[in-house]
Amino acid sequence: MAYSTDADLVKVRPNILQLGVSSWQNYVDGADPAVSMHDKAAEKINRTLIRRWYKTAAAEYSLDWRDTEFSADLVEEGTLTELSCFKTLELIYLYLMKDSPEPDGFEREMHLFRKLYNQELEELLSIGIGYDWDGDDEVLDTEKYMRVPRRLSRV
Repeated sequence: MAYSTDADLVKVRPNILQLGVSSWQNYVDGADPAVSMHDKAAEKINRTLIRRWYKTAAAEYSLDWRDTEFSADLVEEGTLTELSCFKTLELIYLYLMKDSPEPDGFEREMHLFRKLYNQELEELLSIGIGYDWDGDDEVLDTEKYMRVPRRLSRV
């Protein structure tokens, strides 16, 4: 399940759909034509969330992350749209950049969107991600787990 759409991308980069690529499907030779750039970005986001957030958050709710699989459908709607736009645009510009010793405009754009993605990810992790832990189709404030930095003090 993708977190963003082409319409969301156009809000960030109005001309992105006019860069000479007829379809964002099949962005790599031999790729599954049903997998879009948005889907690929969602896969990468999900892996990152599982590694950096879900494992710890599940433990806080007394769940074993290995038994209770992460579900993108339980993430509060709209929470990851901007993050997904940044990751999708990073992947698109990676696809568009030229193979040359000198960086081109697409490569610079790719690095820009990677940086924006990392900043947005850190911000989301610090304020909490809404996740419907009890499956009642409503994300309560108590279901927004935030990482709590732990500090060791020497005595």
